[in-house]
Amino acid sequence: MQRLLDQAAILIRDARELPPERAVGSLKESVGLLEAVRPSKERDGMMALAYLRLAQMQRQLGKRQEAERAFMLGYSYARSSREERVRRLAEKLSQEFTNSVQG
Repeated sequence: MQRLLDQAAILIRDARELPPERAVGSLKESVGLLEAVRPSKERDGMMALAYLRLAQMQRQLGKRQEAERAFMLGYSYARSSREERVRRLAEKLSQEFTNSVQG
């Protein structure tokens, strides 16, 4: 299981350097790996990060519905993980998504 967590972490990290189209694929692959891992604080924190970054990329690509779905999943995982850093990111994105829906 640790191997899957490590592989997912690399995909999430590397997605930051990719163009949005390729980052989406990398982040989706990381989610797939993480789904095979037993739920835990670490796994849920990584799921949150992957989904929140996926939401950002999909929003950049103009895929609003997909972005909102990924955001909601990421926000939920961030709350369940109790990882403070990820929860702060989720709250920041919550404000951004709320402002973009209102604006």
